[in-house]
Amino acid sequence: MKKFLCVLLSVMMIISASSVLAFAKEDVTPVIFVDGIGSSNTVNTETGETVFPPATDAIISGVSKAALPLMGALASGNYEEVSEPLCEALVTIFDGMACDENGNPVYPTTSAYEFPTAEEILSGEIAKNTVNLGFDAEEVVYFSYDWRMDMQTVAAQLNDLVKLVKDTTGAEKVNLVGFSMGSCVVTTYLHDFGYEDVKDVVILSGAFNGVSTCGEPFSGQIAFNEDGMIAFLKTMLGDSFSDKLVKALIDVLQAAGVLGNVLDIAEELNYAILDDVFEKGLKTTFARMPGIWSVVPYNMYEDAKDLLIGDNVSDEFIAKIDYYHNVQGQNKEILDGVIENGGHLAIISKYGSTIPPVCVSQLNIGDMVIDTVYTSFGATCALANETLGADYVQAEDCGHNHISADNMIDASTAAYPEYTWFIKDLMHADHTAAQWELIRFIFASEEQPTVSDSETYPQFLISIDEEIVPLTEENDTGKYGSDEKAENGMLAKIMNFFKMFIDAVKNFLAKFI
Repeated sequence: MKKFLCVLLSVMMIISASSVLAFAKEDVTPVIFVDGIGSSNTVNTETGETVFPPATDAIISGVSKAALPLMGALASGNYEEVSEPLCEALVTIFDGMACDENGNPVYPTTSAYEFPTAEEILSGEIAKNTVNLGFDAEEVVYFSYDWRMDMQTVAAQLNDLVKLVKDTTGAEKVNLVGFSMGSCVVTTYLHDFGYEDVKDVVILSGAFNGVSTCGEPFSGQIAFNEDGMIAFLKTMLGDSFSDKLVKALIDVLQAAGVLGNVLDIAEELNYAILDDVFEKGLKTTFARMPGIWSVVPYNMYEDAKDLLIGDNVSDEFIAKIDYYHNVQGQNKEILDGVIENGGHLAIISKYGSTIPPVCVSQLNIGDMVIDTVYTSFGATCALANETLGADYVQAEDCGHNHISADNMIDASTAAYPEYTWFIKDLMHADHTAAQWELIRFIFASEEQPTVSDSETYPQFLISIDEEIVPLTEENDTGKYGSDEKAENGMLAKIMNFFKMFIDAVKNFLAKFI
């Protein structure tokens, strides 16, 4: 029996060793995909309840506290009456995620994600953790984290994973893809731990330079714009017949002034209760989550602190959020270091939508979450449904064209005009196999890839039927969620809606005749 066990153990050791050698022999550099906010559910470890996304019971409890006062306020026009219950509802809904004055979770919570085992890494079973990325890639290790935490803490966790992957695979380095808030983690990791373990870096739809829909509300810049709301709603809808019918209905409601009236009420409500919402709601919920502060743009940070930081947080908390603010101010220098240390760098920015309509900049083009000017690290962008203008001249004359075929983006002003790719009509969290092929192209290049290296992957691309192809005037949808740009009059919009409604009835009846 002892001899049998010794032989068995030897065989297992040989298999494990050969797995590492096989991985190294294939010369495949492991990729760590650093995900963004909400990459995995946050769970209360004592109750087993999911606290993010908020549990249904918490939402119902919170909404019930504000529903009747809100209805009464809308009827009477006395909007101040809804302030207290609305703040109470906000706190109730997000109570399970609450952080204390130091930025640490109040309740015992954990992300559902755990580091993969060595067996999962070597066998390719880690692909099961990447199903939400739109592809199965055995070389990818998926990293999620508690996004409420400060970036320095999360970057240290990423460093532990980098070491684990290297030790397990025998690889000398890893490639990093920082998606959304994950880009903040990646830049902090590079700042804190350097480039020794890293080969190439891709920043995908990055929040590392901030997000208007966080920075502006945090600094008191909340606004509602009818055009911004319409553009955002239409982008959320697809191209199915029912979605087009809803779009046509939106056009009718807009032309009739209904949506404008609703937004006027929202604006009045906003002015009436804004101070209380900040003082009694935001200060004890999102403002106490250090991770959220990492997506406040650099130039809005101090204003946001003046508005939301008071005696509700400690010096320890302020030190945590200041740390990433200082990292954010060095983003260009940090990413320059990737190239200086022999690695490849690429920025992938998406557009084809506006951003959520809750801030002054809501007509900025974006990917439904982040402004393209931020994800592209400084490209000049037209507003939604506009262009740069017929007489626009490229800002930086570098001998290459950096203006998109739809005349909406001038990439010459981006921090890395030669290393920045744009994908139109692929939204923020839409991950496709075609997107991953672009990332593979970047990783596979022998030298630092540029937007001029490949006819397949020029600077401006468009997503069509889950494929990514070069953007041209011919294949550009140019719709930004609107299929009826030419129909400007009230009567035309009403007629269009009824035409589509009649077609819908005919299609329905055809199923039974």
